Amino acid sequence: MEIIINNSSGARIDRALIKRLAGRISKKKWKAGISFVKKDMMKKLNKKYRKMNKPTDVLSFNMNEGRFLGDVVVCPSVARANARRYKVPFRDEIARLVTHGLLHLLGYGHGKRMFDLQDKITEGVSHA
Repeated sequence: MEIIINNSSGARIDRALIKRLAGRISKKKWKAGISFVKKDMMKKLNKKYRKMNKPTDVLSFNMNEGRFLGDVVVCPSVARANARRYKVPFRDEIARLVTHGLLHLLGYGHGKRMFDLQDKITEGVSHA
């Protein structure tokens, strides 16, 4: 899977980690965009598309135009708060959110199958 990364969040994002995740998720020649945004932008997107007036950690926007699956938007500041709450490293939380978003682009909905696959994909990836 080819990933196009845009980081306007100001957070340090490990691009190699993101690319490793993409390789674990699919070997097919899909393309997807991943954007890392600040909290105010995520709040605007969440309000516009989910009618929730607060920032969220990850959003997925399916396109399914040829090989381009769509876009995943991640908010690193919300991810950092999640990491503190779950007592996990920030990199692990970013890996979980990116994987979660990409699985949605591939058609997975919330459920045991998706969450089990998400755990399998992210296991140990941030330490590689």
